[in-house]
Amino acid sequence: MLTRAKSFWNFRVDQWLNKRIPPAAKQDLTHRTIFIFPAWFGLGYLVTCAGLFILGANYQNNLMLLLFDLLLGIFLLNLFVSYLNFSRLQIKAQPLHPVFAKGHASLTIQFLSNNKARSPHGVVNACWRREKNILSIDLDSDNTQLCLPYFTPRRGVYPLPRITLYSEYPFGLYRCWTHLNLNQHVIVYPTPLACQVQLHVESGIGEPSATQQEGHDDFYALRPYHQGEPLHRVAWKNVAKGGDWVSKSFSHQQTETGYLQLIPTGTDIELELSRLCYQILKLSEKNVPFGLILADTRIEPSQGEQHKHRCLTALAYYPKKGNNV
Repeated sequence: MLTRAKSFWNFRVDQWLNKRIPPAAKQDLTHRTIFIFPAWFGLGYLVTCAGLFILGANYQNNLMLLLFDLLLGIFLLNLFVSYLNFSRLQIKAQPLHPVFAKGHASLTIQFLSNNKARSPHGVVNACWRREKNILSIDLDSDNTQLCLPYFTPRRGVYPLPRITLYSEYPFGLYRCWTHLNLNQHVIVYPTPLACQVQLHVESGIGEPSATQQEGHDDFYALRPYHQGEPLHRVAWKNVAKGGDWVSKSFSHQQTETGYLQLIPTGTDIELELSRLCYQILKLSEKNVPFGLILADTRIEPSQGEQHKHRCLTALAYYPKKGNNV
């Protein structure tokens, strides 16, 4: 019963936050996004002030009443100082790099000032909402960036949760905080699983064939010299021995391009996607052109880093993404 009530409460709070603080990659802290309340030290400070007031009124001690007025004035003044300092912050999120499943994505948050005249000061703490792993940044230092790690247990495309930022500057009497949705998504590739590379050609399924073509990579054979051929191809050692004029012919391997294809075999689909992920990485490492076929998604053969990430992104979206990439 308590769990269901807590879930309902969290759901209603999330709805309210979505209306009050909508998602944005760059956000200025204003009265709509800042919450402020006395910290534990501030509550103890208020109790001390109340004790001084009771003692001063009871014993008619003007010195205690004067001290009470002074401390209460400092407490109220600190309210405005804390809020104004926190409201000078501008939060900007950097785009996330894709990661593999069971790894850690890193959200880079940049702390800027939205006030040209005065900059924010103090220590700002950051964590994912409803989590306790807290990282801190000192706004008075030269470092203006903070990286929050985010664990990615499985492949897919996920929106990042809200982050909580809070500060108790200057005296720790008040806590200013906010819950920001920086509108960031993380692309999680499958975990690579070692297997044999299998390229499927258009005409049928099987290993890609290799054909010999004339080139300049490896020595292939000697053939009779024809008038007009480059002299640097002549086998001069053979001529020096009194043999016939022959030319060196060279060859290079030309591999027929093919497609990596997801073939349902009744096994775990995540296992098959992990194997495809490994094959994409292997072929990209060897700079071999290849294509990818996933259900309705078809990527034509190509090579390079951009093509590799395009194919890995298709694996992350599968089976949610049905259009061609």
